[in-house]
Amino acid sequence: MSEPVVLSFEKHGKLRLSDFGDFTQFKSQHLLPVIFQEFYALATEFPLVFVRNSANGDFVPAALMGLSEGNNLFCQTPEWDCAFIPTSFSLAPLTAHRLKPDSDEAVIAVDEESNLLSETVGEPLFQANGEYTDYLQKRVENLVTITKQSLHAMALCRLLAEKKLLRSRPIALQYTATSRRYELEGVFTIDEEALEKCSDEEYLELRRRGLMPLIYSHLTSLHQFGRLQRLQHQADLKQAEVASA
Repeated sequence: MSEPVVLSFEKHGKLRLSDFGDFTQFKSQHLLPVIFQEFYALATEFPLVFVRNSANGDFVPAALMGLSEGNNLFCQTPEWDCAFIPTSFSLAPLTAHRLKPDSDEAVIAVDEESNLLSETVGEPLFQANGEYTDYLQKRVENLVTITKQSLHAMALCRLLAEKKLLRSRPIALQYTATSRRYELEGVFTIDEEALEKCSDEEYLELRRRGLMPLIYSHLTSLHQFGRLQRLQHQADLKQAEVASA
């Protein structure tokens, strides 16, 4: 993936965009940012955790899809085998970029190297007069909606951090005694002990902000670590077979 550039008719007027279909473009992304609106569906598939945004230090919710950086266990082939497709997969190759860190103004940017773009295949992005096509307008509206939901999730994560409900500790995972051992760092989860110690007022605030169902979904999703261990073990065995062939 290249650094996104501002989408413009002058540079991208001839481009067409194909609908998303190849998941291998995410094969090196083991942590995928998600929004709270999809927590319930994702909780049955992946561990849902919290990580810090390297740009501003804020926490963001993410689905863990691999046990090692640079390896997404679910995106090594073009097909998607899970029941639910994360919303952020549908955004590529478009992104929203703030003009300034403290500004609400943003521009639509595009990854020019995306294999979803071409001048011959897919839906056109611009009309002859330089205006967005209906297709691009709908894609942009979806991007704006999800971006707003992501910012809302970040604000709620900020509340969890302020109440000291997020904790980070190394997570060691090993499928069998002879399997490779994996250690995850920089991953935050809800501190259940701290949650139980919340005052009635704090608990009511969390409930009022709609966080309690999300917290329970997050805690339930942590059982999916077992699934990740198994998938990673199978991937390691396959890699060993290829190496020894």
